[in-house]
Amino acid sequence: MKWILGVTCIALVIGVVATMSIPAQTITPDEATLKLFPLETQGVAFVDVAGLRGSTLFNELILQKLPHPEELNEFAQATGFDVMRDVDRVTVGRVDQRDVLAVVQARYDNFKVEQYVKDKADHIVTETYLGRVIYRGNGDSERSGGVSFINNLIVAGSLSAVKQAIDRLAAPAPNIVQNAELMDQIRTIEAGNQIWAAGKVDMNLFGARTPDKIEEMAGSLKSGTYQMRIDQDVHVRASGIFGSAEMAKSTGDTLRGLMAMARLQVSGAPDDKLLRLLDGLSIENSNDKVLVTFNTTGTLLKELQEMKGLKGLVR
Repeated sequence: MKWILGVTCIALVIGVVATMSIPAQTITPDEATLKLFPLETQGVAFVDVAGLRGSTLFNELILQKLPHPEELNEFAQATGFDVMRDVDRVTVGRVDQRDVLAVVQARYDNFKVEQYVKDKADHIVTETYLGRVIYRGNGDSERSGGVSFINNLIVAGSLSAVKQAIDRLAAPAPNIVQNAELMDQIRTIEAGNQIWAAGKVDMNLFGARTPDKIEEMAGSLKSGTYQMRIDQDVHVRASGIFGSAEMAKSTGDTLRGLMAMARLQVSGAPDDKLLRLLDGLSIENSNDKVLVTFNTTGTLLKELQEMKGLKGLVR
């Protein structure tokens, strides 16, 4: 009988080693959608809305807490298009300093949606481009916003970016899939993450004045990735490559200092929930790279949601 135990132990060891040698499975990018973005696109963000809806934790903490504006309810009744239910995936790309393009994959009736827009939006004008109707404001600038409803896609962004996407729907053209550097970053995202982003970050997109130190760090950030998975818990991983090892170290030190200050702020709290939340945060830097990871349990997040003074943050 001893030989059975020995063989079992050997099998377990082989199984563990084999598992350790298998790299984490990465995502398979939706190249059909990415081909709508121009080659010079500097960064891409993606949200798997359908995947998030499938997460019980996301539904309990966020989706059920979202407001339901009367305008959206009226829109859903008139068109049958419930944004909360029928949007499946959203891909957003930053083309340059001013142009942004968003491609939304959703299930809706084109005719009903377009008719609703025509009936309700007196201030919107239409323009037909390569047989596609683009809805936009009264401004004539190519930088003004536009949106087009194309089959199961909603293509929105600056007018010039929307037209370029329509061009690519009509005929192949240089696109983001041919941007080897950015695609290599995208392919490092692990499978199962419903939210991810890759590329260059531009703080100017947020439209708010940022502290000089943060602006300096963001300016030195050459590229980065962000990925977030929500299952029964929350898992976040963000990595950045900086212009120098010194800036990476300075960024890591600054972030660790901010985390230490946060720990001091909550150390006197009557319970340890916020401290336990901060325990899930890790910041490391190596050469020109900074890695930030955050993991926490759904149970802890639900407990925090019920704390007095925090309820308003999630509603």
